[in-house]
Amino acid sequence: MADGSRLSSRARSTILLALLALAGIATLIGVHNAFARWRPASARSVGSAKVQITSNRITGLYPGATKRLVLKLRNRTRRRLAVQRIGIRVVSTTKPSCAASPSNLTIRQPKKRLLRLRPRGRSKAIASISMPNSVADSCQDAVFKLRYTAKTR
Repeated sequence: MADGSRLSSRARSTILLALLALAGIATLIGVHNAFARWRPASARSVGSAKVQITSNRITGLYPGATKRLVLKLRNRTRRRLAVQRIGIRVVSTTKPSCAASPSNLTIRQPKKRLLRLRPRGRSKAIASISMPNSVADSCQDAVFKLRYTAKTR
């Protein structure tokens, strides 16, 4: 009788380990799919439907690093526009433990004060992104999602 209870205990342990492995694989697949849907450092403008703003993807951020962010602006209207101000802010990250705040990612807005766009025209503006030396360790491998706005007249 003792041999039978050992076998059933061993079988139960094997089944439990197999179920835990399947649950882990399912979790990893779900996490991978969630990250695959992100479009880091690229977003449509909010607050001005007249100007579409996109950018290059920034990679290789680490404490103390500064990277160039090239913003591409496109006038969606049939009239001339003057972009008075471009706003960039961090709205979220792919890691819940890494806050979307200036303590983890600092953005220097484009210097150009007034940018003129022809009807349906395109232009570029340059901003910079830096990761402070005091950034949280939990931000390693995080992807920051940015939102762009444009104030026009």
